[in-house]
Amino acid sequence: MQEILIPKALITLFLFVFIIRPFIRKLRALNGLAWLPLLALLTIIALIPAYGIRPETLPLFVFAAVLSVVSISRIARGGGRLNHFRKGPSLIFSLPLLALLTVTAGIAFYFSPQKDTALSTQGVYTLREREYNIRVYTEREGRPSQRPLLVLLPPAPGSLAAIDHVAAELRNLGFTVLTSERSGTGPAKLFRSLNAFFSGTSSARANARGRQLEDARKEDIRFLLSWISRNPQVDERTWLFDIASAEAVFLAGYGAGGSALVLLENLFSDSAAIQSSPGAFDSRGINIRGLIAIESPLWSVFRNDRYQPFALTPGTPTEVIFDQEPPPPEGWFNSVRHGFGRRISEIGPQGISGLGQVPQIYTPVLFLVSDRSRESSYQSGRYRALLETFRSARGLAVLASADGAGPLDYSDFPVRHPLISAFFPGRSDTPFRNIEAPAKTAAVIANFADGILESLGKSSLLQRQPDPAGFQIESRNEFTGNGE
Repeated sequence: MQEILIPKALITLFLFVFIIRPFIRKLRALNGLAWLPLLALLTIIALIPAYGIRPETLPLFVFAAVLSVVSISRIARGGGRLNHFRKGPSLIFSLPLLALLTVTAGIAFYFSPQKDTALSTQGVYTLREREYNIRVYTEREGRPSQRPLLVLLPPAPGSLAAIDHVAAELRNLGFTVLTSERSGTGPAKLFRSLNAFFSGTSSARANARGRQLEDARKEDIRFLLSWISRNPQVDERTWLFDIASAEAVFLAGYGAGGSALVLLENLFSDSAAIQSSPGAFDSRGINIRGLIAIESPLWSVFRNDRYQPFALTPGTPTEVIFDQEPPPPEGWFNSVRHGFGRRISEIGPQGISGLGQVPQIYTPVLFLVSDRSRESSYQSGRYRALLETFRSARGLAVLASADGAGPLDYSDFPVRHPLISAFFPGRSDTPFRNIEAPAKTAAVIANFADGILESLGKSSLLQRQPDPAGFQIESRNEFTGNGE
């Protein structure tokens, strides 16, 4: 990915020459230098088709845009004569402009991606099923082997690239990794994801958006489990269960995806079959051996002022497991009155009033969280539902946090978008954001899965790694393989 440094250097050079023009007599006579800011601006725009929107170049983009407007306006005031702009910026303004160029260019270079931003193609099957884009990472050289299957849900709609390096590292440790996303993702979905991420545990409105994301992820999970159970064909000669084991399936998800996994498991574990055989999370012939929830706030567990528990059937005491809006009452008058009253109640601010019923899950689960979860303010806020779910687990539960890891640092953000990752740091002075972040994340997940398979007495192709340095790992309820 170092080739992106060349256009960045060229952009910086264009702006530098334009700014120092008043200091060098020979440059003052070169009228065409007045167009350098516009050329720099167009070069930044030209990076988008090749590298996508690079957040670290946004300050440089704004700086070049301002200089372009100033330059073009001065040329226009000169009646189209370029020599009107011969003196360039005045000497008084040149020094501050040089300082701004140093800052904006420094950000662009310092936060350059540390790895290739293009999606991996080697050892990857690319499929399309209905509205889902599916990628399967496996070892394609030599004879196919039935590796443990890991289904990995990305952090937000349209963010499949944010887990590409993590998926590749998991593949290298012995998994067959399946990732997917729905097509047709727009800015509105991204806004809802960000709003839920920032305020979903404090604002009722943002919390409702988080619940919607979790519901959408539940649909994705149900579709993927149904699709996987049919043993789909991944290319002309290969079926999924030629390269993956139906007896060793693990489900992992970021954000709403991880929350949806926990909530679905909790609903499934209410059945008598699961309670009599804890840990045997079975779905249509595939055995789900463990769950991995990565930075998953569990928005549906929070009780907000808008959604209150209600009886599923009139006249029965049964309450919903998680808060949701009850159906409107029967009759047009009662329905209108209910809707009007709800609108009035929504005018004022609505907050979170506590937790609803906390999930009690039986399937082994790994929670990967930021080290911010060690702070009391975060324990009673963003991570409250997650920590209560961890403590209430009926089966094996593992809580892992890395020193210095922020909420985005278990994905590809530290290597693809270091600037965005820097905006969400961990609490430790030692940053987790480095080129090894995907490999460390993969190692913790692989060790968790290998331990479960070993307890079940199943041979595993996973390569167990030493626990990465700096991780704080807490576990509850030893797993003995009773689910077999």
